[in-house]
Amino acid sequence: MGIVSTRRKDHELKVTFNDDTLVIELEDGKETAFPLLWHPQLKNASEEEKQNWELSKDGKKIIWKNLNVEIAI
Repeated sequence: MGIVSTRRKDHELKVTFNDDTLVIELEDGKETAFPLLWHPQLKNASEEEKQNWELSKDGKKIIWKNLNVEIAI
């Protein structure tokens, strides 16, 4: 089962998890997928932890502070 979370800060992002992939969709419809094997903290995180992300002030990273993970978008 996937997790979908959306945040708004200057633009809207859609963050979706499935069993082995993180998918980030920008407001223009462009998608980027990351294998969770690259980020074991996210792979092993609870659904609640995965939803607890924020966009960096410059809008160029998604940050999971509680998991010590940053992903450039």
